[in-house]
Amino acid sequence: MDTPVLIPNTEVKHSSGDNSWACPCEDSTLPVPFIFSGHLLIAFFLLFMYNVHDMQFCENVHRKGETFMDIRTLALERCPIRFGGRRKQRFLKELDPIFEEAGYPSHTLEKRGFRGKTRNQIYAFEKTAKLYIAVPYDTPERLFWHKSEYYPLDGNRSLNKNMLATYVPALLFYALILLFVMLVTPQVDDLILQVIANLAVLGATLLLMWLLFHGVANRHNANRNSSAVIAAVDFMRTLDREQKRRIGFVFVDRCDRRCPGAELLASYFEKQKKNPDIIWLNCVGDGDTIGIGYRTHGKRLASSLNAGKKSVTGMLFDMNGNRCLQTVMNYLDKGVMIAAGTVDAKGSLLVRNTQLSKDRQIDESMIAAVCELLKKAIPRK
Repeated sequence: MDTPVLIPNTEVKHSSGDNSWACPCEDSTLPVPFIFSGHLLIAFFLLFMYNVHDMQFCENVHRKGETFMDIRTLALERCPIRFGGRRKQRFLKELDPIFEEAGYPSHTLEKRGFRGKTRNQIYAFEKTAKLYIAVPYDTPERLFWHKSEYYPLDGNRSLNKNMLATYVPALLFYALILLFVMLVTPQVDDLILQVIANLAVLGATLLLMWLLFHGVANRHNANRNSSAVIAAVDFMRTLDREQKRRIGFVFVDRCDRRCPGAELLASYFEKQKKNPDIIWLNCVGDGDTIGIGYRTHGKRLASSLNAGKKSVTGMLFDMNGNRCLQTVMNYLDKGVMIAAGTVDAKGSLLVRNTQLSKDRQIDESMIAAVCELLKKAIPRK
């Protein structure tokens, strides 16, 4: 009797009486559309697991009698990612007890927009506060590139420098979709397989649009903006009771692109008929220079902060014109912005490797220098 031999990419026919059917043998290969759609499902699954895993860093259960968390543990370990709405809410819930312990009342500003809800948290005695320390507490989206250059005091240049890092990966992904449509789809004759291929292309296109519109959270955000959050809380803990009544703190959401969080804060002060001084802490990065940016009505405050002896080199930066675009200073011309980094060849303050996995190390000496700088702005009685 002859021994049957399996032939790759063939069908094995089964018979039982009058009934017969066929199925692919063990060595047969799946059509390309099945493989592509399978990879697409795997990508969605990994993206989902990525988000679930990140959320585990931000558990926020406070038990009765438990001591409040150190701000470094909260910003760098417990809630290092503050990108999605639920992660931000968890962070603010952990931050509330820190300021409540210091005697601060809290107030939440919320507004829902096209990209989702914007939530600002104010800790202040609002009737007596003359100065507000504002901090962008959210963390940026991930750039799929080998480097990034962030200019915290020049929004227009920062946008131009990261253009390649933002759009080239998306264009490459779109090119792969086009190649699949042009080369693979025409080779499919079966109607069911054509439907599967079209669904795979649609899913990949929707994924690309979602990534461009919403982005993916960056896992490591030491300099942008965890260091600024740490500096604000460290400074708050140096204030006495009377100073706390004159200095408030605002943790501002969505300080990227059009900065809806800053717009919400400016609108709130306008409705309250208030015009306080505001100092923004933005990206206290690793470097050797503290930059103080100002607009038209903030030059006096910026000059007073830069005066006198400092442990770190300080420089003033004019943020009028295009430099304030894509920054929070576009909405508050009376405020000043403090950032730290290195000065590049063109004289701009530069922070490297934010929005990447390389953003892992904070500069404690720079945080301490910023706190000393803020003490110069404490309003007198």
